[in-house]
Amino acid sequence: MKKIGIIIQSTQCDKYLYETTRTLAQSKQVALFFLISKEEKQLSAWQKITFRIKTQGLLRLIAYLTFRIWLFVEGKILSTVFQDIKQHHEGYDIDEFRQNEDTYLHPKFSKSGLVVRYPAEDIEQVRALNLDMIVRGNASGIVRGDMLKVSKEGIISFHHGDNRWNRGGPPGFWEVYFRKPSTGFIIQMLTPELDGGKVIFRGNQPTRRSYVENLVSLYNESTPCMANIILKYAATDQLPPADEKVPYGGALLITPTFTQSISYLIRTSYLYSKIVFEKLIGKQEKWGVAFTKGPWRNSIMRRGTRIKNPKNHFFADPFIITKNNKTICFVEDYDSQKKKGHITAIEILDKKNYEVLGTVIEEDFHMSFPYIFEYENELYMVPETVEAQSIRLYKCLEFPMKWTYQKDVMSHTSAVDTMIFELDGRWWLLTNMAENQYRDHCCRLMAYHSNAPLSGEWTPHQANPLVFDSAIARNGGILNLQNAPIRVRQKQGFDAYGVAMTLAKINEITESSYNEEQITEITPDFFPRIKGCHHMHSNDEYTVYDYFPAK
Repeated sequence: MKKIGIIIQSTQCDKYLYETTRTLAQSKQVALFFLISKEEKQLSAWQKITFRIKTQGLLRLIAYLTFRIWLFVEGKILSTVFQDIKQHHEGYDIDEFRQNEDTYLHPKFSKSGLVVRYPAEDIEQVRALNLDMIVRGNASGIVRGDMLKVSKEGIISFHHGDNRWNRGGPPGFWEVYFRKPSTGFIIQMLTPELDGGKVIFRGNQPTRRSYVENLVSLYNESTPCMANIILKYAATDQLPPADEKVPYGGALLITPTFTQSISYLIRTSYLYSKIVFEKLIGKQEKWGVAFTKGPWRNSIMRRGTRIKNPKNHFFADPFIITKNNKTICFVEDYDSQKKKGHITAIEILDKKNYEVLGTVIEEDFHMSFPYIFEYENELYMVPETVEAQSIRLYKCLEFPMKWTYQKDVMSHTSAVDTMIFELDGRWWLLTNMAENQYRDHCCRLMAYHSNAPLSGEWTPHQANPLVFDSAIARNGGILNLQNAPIRVRQKQGFDAYGVAMTLAKINEITESSYNEEQITEITPDFFPRIKGCHHMHSNDEYTVYDYFPAK
């Protein structure tokens, strides 16, 4: 059993530290020790204002207050819409997870109030606990001195930003301000260098349209990773290998200036106004599907034949297969009146002609991504059925129009864009899962393996998540399955879904390892006036793909 210390100000905390502590406390693999940092009396509001004026000047104080006021207003407005933003500000108590006698620390802060050191007496107290690792909880200050090395593995901590370009703060703001497509975070073993510790985990989520949304989503997506790393360490006695160090050439990011805050306010207000206006006029996103004759490697996508969307419908997520002398493209068929998708079959007749055959599977919930695989001469489909909180398996009774539900491959799970295939005698399931009750499925690529696809016994990959990066994690199809699998990967943009796709060859997949290598990127410029593409599939006779019109 590993002994884990958590440095905290008090047992009163936010929900993120609460969730981490609860997960660890419920495990039988770790013993928790609270290291309560009895911090000196905080400065009064007036003292804080005076200190800022003396150290940073009046203009920086005005900038800081402007930013804080807008943050408060934005949070109040959005908390009426999003439950997770409301919960962001709620308080929790981890006292119920106390397992051992508390250790009290007496931190000494620098004049700036940013750097904290602990006296020799505190260091000896902690050393006597013989801790394996310390987690930096809600205690303030940049830790320096012997506390960094008093436990076996040192202190593990979050930095909510990609430290290769973003050091400082505020967390989650600058990605929105610069319209970055993703917002990163790291888990690091602390060193004296600010945000320059040994990075043992790195993740990226899609950047949201506003600072508050982005911040809350960033905390929600990153929080489970801390407990996962600690529990894997407890089980294996190993931490993930640290990233190679690289030079950092950027400035230290700080609170935005007055001008930057106003610029952010104007741009964000415009973005929300545009969204509200589009909802009022009933504007909806409409994808389209196209196909070309020949294998995917030879595809000239601009010459593709576009399949016309029926009125009040659009097609997306195409998969193609030839059976019984029929070439069928199965697609998501989204009905804008019912506000949900079902699975439709389209017969490809030749390189220019097709026939929409009609609905093959429709449920009370949304369906998309009709991935198909063959097993023991039978055809199966695992469409996306995330609204049913399961990965559902359907069997083809009469090709192509008659299918029946068989069973849940996985139940009580939030997963999308699932693909099942065989490689070297082992069956693999790749899917994109939301780690918790929140909504993002674009960050994590998860893998499971089994002896047979219908067995119902799927073992999680030891390295899950294989990928934690919204630029490449989400599945968009699979190619060249007979030789080496080529995973089609969706690329997300700033507040934009499916802006492009990349193709990556899976060089290695075993029960404990995974490696893929990008071979190309496909951008949405093969047709006029399109701004997105996120899916491709081929049966070597035809290649199908989707696209998103700009208007």
